[in-house]
Amino acid sequence: MYDDDTEPGGASKFLKRGYWAFSSTGNFMDANESTDNYILGNSSKLTMANPELYMTARLSPLSLTYYAFCLGTGPYKINLLFAEIQFTDDNTYSSLGRRVFDIYIQGELVEKDFNIAHEAGGVGKKVTKHYHAVVNNNTLEIRFYWAGKGTTGIPEGGVYGPLISAISVFPDSTNGSGVSVRVVVGIVAVGAFVLFLVLGILWWKGCLGQKSRMGQGYAARKHHFA
Repeated sequence: MYDDDTEPGGASKFLKRGYWAFSSTGNFMDANESTDNYILGNSSKLTMANPELYMTARLSPLSLTYYAFCLGTGPYKINLLFAEIQFTDDNTYSSLGRRVFDIYIQGELVEKDFNIAHEAGGVGKKVTKHYHAVVNNNTLEIRFYWAGKGTTGIPEGGVYGPLISAISVFPDSTNGSGVSVRVVVGIVAVGAFVLFLVLGILWWKGCLGQKSRMGQGYAARKHHFA
């Protein structure tokens, strides 16, 4: 099951669709563009595997938070996929930019002063960060936060803040009855950005009121994004 997210964003934006939502705060006050479009297209050549995952991404001037609702209680595996696509690796002014932000999962700081290009070994290259988290209240929260570090005016004004290309989440174990149920939920904005939120959900009792096996037809897709 996939869901589209073509929302360009904007200052202090909250959008909820089905079992997921995102919240973006802040405003690029010094940006050269007058429109609030927080969806970024790549400016460098991408040669990694599955480049369609990294050709576009979502930006935020200050804080970007994704929520996954109705998850069963238990441990989850989280993969965050990044590629710096706004700067370049040539001898131009655009190559001098530096993006730095923090990453929180379930309110816990997991990455301080994260620099995509540094972690990936250059711009236009992918890097995946792997984490584990426990869900106790049926909700998973992943937050990216800009703490004022890095450059802010390269290659132009308003170039800073967190950037995310893709997210995948899977259950870290089977449920108490030994049954592992997987549901794949993706967020895809064709022609804008691709953000796959792949949720392996054991039980939906938090929202449906009963245990239900579902999504087994999507289990094979897990390996495409893990």
